[in-house]
Amino acid sequence: MGLPLFDAQSDPGPSFVRFAELAGLTTTPHHTELSAHATTVVAVRYDGGVVMVADRQATSYYVANRDVRKIEAADRYTALAISGSAARGLEFIRLAQLSFEHYEKMTDSALSLEGKANYLSPLVQRNNLTSTLVVLPLLAGWDLAHQRGRVFEYDGAGGCYERQDFAVIGSGSPFADSTLRLGFTPDMSREDALALAALAIYEAADNDPSTGGPDFVRDIFPMLVTLTSEGFRELDQETASATFRAINDRRSASRGVAGGTLR
Repeated sequence: MGLPLFDAQSDPGPSFVRFAELAGLTTTPHHTELSAHATTVVAVRYDGGVVMVADRQATSYYVANRDVRKIEAADRYTALAISGSAARGLEFIRLAQLSFEHYEKMTDSALSLEGKANYLSPLVQRNNLTSTLVVLPLLAGWDLAHQRGRVFEYDGAGGCYERQDFAVIGSGSPFADSTLRLGFTPDMSREDALALAALAIYEAADNDPSTGGPDFVRDIFPMLVTLTSEGFRELDQETASATFRAINDRRSASRGVAGGTLR
């Protein structure tokens, strides 16, 4: 595929949003009552980076899809997750990846992690203020300049905010957020952060009908991702299965009755 050519009057310059419009990379959204929505994603900071966990379900008036990937690598050290309109969210991830590449081609330099977070704001604003198909992203990654994991969340108008502990997006947020607030500590290990993030998604799925939990019948489990100095890594199916089966076994033993400690 060749690069599009523009004349002097229509040249978009360094603006990726303008370039995307002129190159036909974006489409005019149309509202539909049956638009499937994607939820829930959590990101938790720990000493060695960030862990992210996302459920796999897309829901309309019914379960539209049980195996949606809501976390993708934006580049080697950065992950982007989405909630809201599933179709628009997947397109948003594609545009975000292109926007980072566009910047690097235009400037011959790589964006910092904070720069990537800020670069997404006009994309969020453009989509959400001109469409009923709202998308809320979550950006996390390993900051090469500061050698630590960082997490950024957005509001519906594109405002970007860094979180020092954890962030949650999606309809299951109230339940996942409560779990994280009870269990988070600044000195957590990678294993502790993964266990807590997985529990937060389990709690969200247990209380929010739009959030899909572990599917033991179909062997479909929420995505587990780590972002460290070694880059983006999605944990394998066996690890995800063992993590959620351990939580489910504890719940089965207590028959779902709340205990005195975070379960």
